[in-house]
Order: sequence, then C-alpha cells, then structure tokens
Amino acid sequence: MPNSGTLRLLHLTDSHILADPEARFYGADSAATLRAVIEHANRDRFDLILFTGDLAQDPVPQSYRRLAELCAGLRAPCYWLPGNHDQPALARRILDETPLLRATAIRLGGWLIVCLDSTLPGCAGGSLAGEQLDLLERTLSDHPTLHTLIALHHHPVPCGSAWMDTMILDNAGEFFAVLARHPQVKAILHGHTHQVSDFEIEGKRVFGTPSTCIQFKPANRTFALDEEQPGYRWLELGQDGSVATGICRVPVPTPPPPASASA
Repeated sequence: MPNSGTLRLLHLTDSHILADPEARFYGADSAATLRAVIEHANRDRFDLILFTGDLAQDPVPQSYRRLAELCAGLRAPCYWLPGNHDQPALARRILDETPLLRATAIRLGGWLIVCLDSTLPGCAGGSLAGEQLDLLERTLSDHPTLHTLIALHHHPVPCGSAWMDTMILDNAGEFFAVLARHPQVKAILHGHTHQVSDFEIEGKRVFGTPSTCIQFKPANRTFALDEEQPGYRWLELGQDGSVATGICRVPVPTPPPPASASA
C-alpha cells in the first residue's frame, strides 16, 4: 500500500473496442482483453483512472456504449481523452451519459492532471492545436504550486519504431517549450504506441503504456505485432512530486470452446 498522502493512478489506453461483439481486432477480442485488464486492476486500489484514447476502433455509438458497459466495474473515477481512432464529439455525446468523465484539468490532493486532445481529424498522427497549447499554458500558470502530470494520446518523444514515429506528435517542440516554463510538471503519459517506454526529457518523465488489447513490436521499422500480453500502468504520485510506476501484464482470456452439436 502507498504511504499516506500518495495518490495511486491507473493508466489504461488503446482499447480499440468494436461495435460488433463477434468482430476481432487483429485476431483479438478487444472487449474480452479490456475486461480482463479491468478485473486484474481491480485487485488493487486506485484514486483515479486515466484512459488515453483509441477507446474505439469503430467510432460509432455502439462501440462507446460497449466501452461504458465494460468500464462500469472500475472502482475509481475514470477520465478519458480521445485518440486518432475516436470521433471526439461523438464519444463525448455518448459517454457524457455514462459514468466516464471528461475534463481538461483534474485536481487531486497536491497534484494537477491536465488532459489534452492531440487528435487531428482524419489523421493518424497528432498535433496540439494553438488552443490546446494556450489552454496548457493558462492551466499551468494558474497552478504553479501543484505537482503536475500531463496526459495525451500521441507520443511526444520518438519510440524507436520507424513506422510508428511517422505518427508522432508533430509539434512536440512547442509542447516541451510550454513545459519548460513550468517546472511543476513532473510526468507525461501517452498511449498510441502499444508498447512500454520510459524517457526523461529535461527532468520530466515520459511514459508509454501497453494497450489493453494487442501490442506492437518495439524498435521495428515496419508494422508488426508483438507477443506481449495486454497490460496497464500504475503510478504512485508522492506529496513531494515523486513518481513511482510499473507495468502489469494480464494473460489473454481463453475463448470458450464451441458448443457441441445436439443430437
């Protein structure tokens, strides 16, 4: 258990839920793997859950309703932001009717969590529009004494996979220029890469987290799937601004055998 005052966060990302329960995402039942991840994570205690995009593979109402049903068992407030496979306006319309939450800034104890939208309509890569950068600047300026964690979908630091790095945050320089003016920022969380990463940039940790469904092979020039299991990241945010974190992998559920034919 964490020390008194330590906040525990659960980071989920890239669930790629499909509208059709019988459909598969690169052979994976993404709903079943998300369910397994949630059941595994529920063994522990978390104060907050962050879901960083690509909630749906099919960005239609049924996908988001299925996601909300799967997330109903989460035992802490769950905040989401969109990824490149999502339709942000549609996701908000559907999920606003569920317990899943959307907010730009979340204050929790001595910490501030800022959630950004890095999506570009019709584009797999990401960018932070001027209004998002302005919002980030204002929010950080308004809370200079709060330790801060930033969440977004696209990776702002190259992950080392040539094909994936063509879909990176395209104005990461502007993003880090804002953060350089605000030393209270301690960590950045992202999804999109379907793999684990942990970098330090100018004293700020940058974390990539496994998908709750399929994984991409790291350091690969072209698209390839990895054999790693689905997973999630836990974080412990200390009152002193410290960040402890780790990855949990979850075994892929075994599909039930087909029903035998009746005589």
